[in-house]
Amino acid sequence: MKAQQKPSEKKESAPQKYAGSIALPDERDVLNYIRSMKYATPYLISEKYGIRLSVAKSLLNSLASKGLLVPVVGDNRLRIFAPVQAVTEPAKVSEAAKQSEPAEAKTKSKKKK
Repeated sequence: MKAQQKPSEKKESAPQKYAGSIALPDERDVLNYIRSMKYATPYLISEKYGIRLSVAKSLLNSLASKGLLVPVVGDNRLRIFAPVQAVTEPAKVSEAAKQSEPAEAKTKSKKKK
């Protein structure tokens, strides 16, 4: 006859399943990576750090809400972000060009007289 199993000798249970937690990269690392580039998309971040696109989107949105990134172009499906420094540099150049234009205009008007 077959030996009956005692209640204490149960079959090994399957390993318990845990809800996986996503290990986010450090925001400083992501920000340093983005500052080295002209722009950043969720795809670039997800490929670099091996995270899902939805996580990369939320990470970029959180950095933008803190004022560390600026959304350049975007809609519901795709957003392109730029670091704050990259956006402010062309603005400084255009301000300098505006200041130099009136000086040139004044010199031209003197030549006409």
